Amino acid sequence: MWKSNVFLRPLMHRFLRGAVQLVGRVLGFVKEGLDGKIEFGENNGNENDASSGTMVGLPPYFWHERVEDIAMVTWELTILDTCMTHDYLEVIADTVCPTDKESRQSTYNSSIELDEMRALASNVLMESSHEISPVVSHSWNALIVDNLTSQCSVPLSAVKGVAATYRMTNRPPTQAAPFVATILRPLKDFDSSYSSRTPPQIGDDWKYQIIGTVSTKYSVAVEELIATVKRTEEALKSRKTRRMMAGGMSDGEKVKLQLYLDHREFRSQVEELGVDAESVEGLVKLGQLTQEAECLFLQSQSK
Repeated sequence: MWKSNVFLRPLMHRFLRGAVQLVGRVLGFVKEGLDGKIEFGENNGNENDASSGTMVGLPPYFWHERVEDIAMVTWELTILDTCMTHDYLEVIADTVCPTDKESRQSTYNSSIELDEMRALASNVLMESSHEISPVVSHSWNALIVDNLTSQCSVPLSAVKGVAATYRMTNRPPTQAAPFVATILRPLKDFDSSYSSRTPPQIGDDWKYQIIGTVSTKYSVAVEELIATVKRTEEALKSRKTRRMMAGGMSDGEKVKLQLYLDHREFRSQVEELGVDAESVEGLVKLGQLTQEAECLFLQSQSK
């Protein structure tokens, strides 16, 4: 569009409008996709099967439901934003207001007029590119965060099953429960694949949001379990039927020790993601809830 053999100087305003409209249509298409208004892979009512000799279409899907697709689209938008305010701007500027003396003489415009046109083109592109950043920010801080938070929260349902593991047994816990390593796995897998394609303006805030919410849910589940264990122990104690197992550790103490080991493992997983554990409120609370079992852990290590 902006090549010297295509560009028409009297129609500069129309060329600029065309460029802005193209960007606007791209953003409009992306926004509709993010809102779930565009469905891909649908057959449009045509039932194709193997006997017809035609290929069966892809099953319908919405790309905003996959964090990988959102990340790729927002990265392309980030590249577009950078190009518009740097490379693309220079291409337009070199065509509209060339810097070499020979080309300037053939434009029939004064130096002041050429500089004004350059400034105009720059302002138009900058204003148009400003609409990209909010879309990228919403995609990461809302859609990706919500999606990954939901995925990471699924294993937390296993917390309530910790008590049943040690009920009336003589097996004290020695390591974190298997489910703990799976809590942040969706986040870790996503981060390892797209850390190099995270828009610079996004930073690490999205990770802190996910870990903060998941940690809070985790601490709530642990708090509820500890309260249940205490009520159970009190009930057994009042009936004088409390049973002490091998090593003098009750079922409730085993549960608390398991929760302590789980907290240590979860904290380690958080730190592997480059997040400061002390800045995550839910994780700090989780540490406070399980701190009582630290003496049990030290005792088990000394044996």
